[in-house]
Amino acid sequence: MEVHKLWEYKEYINVNGMMLTNELISFLQNSLTLLQVENHFKHIQYWGQLYAVDADYHIACGINDDAILDRKYYYSTDFKFWGLLPKAKKKYKHLSLLATFPFRGEPSLKLKVLDEQLEENNPERCLIMSEENRLAATISNICEEAEICARGQLIKQPSGTVVINPNFYGLTAAEGKHLKSYLHIRLAQHRWNTNLLTRQDYNYSMDFLDSVDQDIPNGCWNLSLERGGTVAYLRSLYWPGMTYFHKIRTQDAGFLYVGNGRKNLDVPFLL
Repeated sequence: MEVHKLWEYKEYINVNGMMLTNELISFLQNSLTLLQVENHFKHIQYWGQLYAVDADYHIACGINDDAILDRKYYYSTDFKFWGLLPKAKKKYKHLSLLATFPFRGEPSLKLKVLDEQLEENNPERCLIMSEENRLAATISNICEEAEICARGQLIKQPSGTVVINPNFYGLTAAEGKHLKSYLHIRLAQHRWNTNLLTRQDYNYSMDFLDSVDQDIPNGCWNLSLERGGTVAYLRSLYWPGMTYFHKIRTQDAGFLYVGNGRKNLDVPFLL
């Protein structure tokens, strides 16, 4: 969520029992405004909170020229020091899914992760990673699978750069009811003509991302219209705690993750 609009959005977000309190909003706005100025970000967003034993991690996202490729994620436990998350490696993204113990709140902590699928004499059966790498991998996994936007929030310019659309005026009530109106904030993984073949109102500048209705299995997203149909909520079953909201026919939209960083791998068996 855009940091400078947290006061406006606080009434829409209530994730896993967590409310955006006045104190938290004040801390975030003061701290992240400094982070934005120091790093010359065009946009700064509050991404969410990961529960930890000693001190919870708060995550922020800074955006520069390209709204997809030029994103940097930061973490903090005290709102004073914001550390830049390292780029998540593929092996750590896999190991983070295997880690069942909670986060401690100590980035330098070394963790042993056991991959029970490998044989006992395999040297990669038990690997070590730092909690900072686990945090980066967890954030990367969540972003890849559950960080979303409404159709039209991001647009691709003729130069190929993706930017936040300043002229986005919201989805209509009819559009807000359909999963195909919500898109993943990541490089497209489906074929380039997937949207072209499935949308009658195809627009290249808006439909260059994957829509969540293509996600497997069908039903892994929960879409609901609340407050008399004026606010759409989209929640991921794979990542409990990730909630996206959009106030119909307005620019107001955002997502927030509040959880323990554990993926619900049982979703295919529950639907």
